[in-house]
Amino acid sequence: MTSAGLRTVSGLSGAVFLAQAVVIAVIIAQSPTQVLLPIVLRLQGNDGGIPLGRLDLGVAVIVLCALVGLARLVVVVPPVFLLYSSDVQSNRHTARWIEFAFSSSIVIFLVAQLNGISDIGTLVLSYAITSGMTLFTVLQERSPRAATERMLPLGFGAMIGIVPWGVIALHQVAALLSGQLPSALARVITLTMLAFSFAFFATHWREQRRAKTAPSLPGGESSHILLSLASTSAFAWLVVIGIIGVGNIRF
Repeated sequence: MTSAGLRTVSGLSGAVFLAQAVVIAVIIAQSPTQVLLPIVLRLQGNDGGIPLGRLDLGVAVIVLCALVGLARLVVVVPPVFLLYSSDVQSNRHTARWIEFAFSSSIVIFLVAQLNGISDIGTLVLSYAITSGMTLFTVLQERSPRAATERMLPLGFGAMIGIVPWGVIALHQVAALLSGQLPSALARVITLTMLAFSFAFFATHWREQRRAKTAPSLPGGESSHILLSLASTSAFAWLVVIGIIGVGNIRF
């Protein structure tokens, strides 16, 4: 893919994200249902925890789409795109990892809440660990590697990145044993986003394996953009289905 093609893909992706943010905002504003996810601080001797507030799930999804859309559109601005394109050709994806760090972390934060995790400590750690996973992918790009060498930073990143999903799985098992399993839609969202997480890793691994081939680099970036569009859009609209109760499907 050429640089012009990459710019087009990024620009269209950003426009689609912002359009979705507007449409979802209109839908949620007209919906009588509001999904508020509790956030508490759990202390020893205080079983219920100290309430810190409630997160409006609909607003969170709108903000997520808007932020990713803006991140995609910023890189198509001519002065920024020159630097962005040069970085991509050099196998440096600074803009990608900034966007991915906050978008993937926000998603894992919200997925954890949908699975009944409300403790602020667990939520913040899940957010931080997911962001930390991204740092290992950056390290992989910055580390010279012979074709026969293993991609250890990417492997370590995967090992760290799976931890929040393990915590979510643990809560699902505990909820199952106590008879308080999350809704079917929450489980669908969890499995869908877990599948996308594996897809992101596979895409990044494949790209780094081919990093020595310059023509493949813009193509790898466009693949990430499209995968990001698909995953975030799927998450956003599954949440909308739960909020407005399409087909009586609710959280």
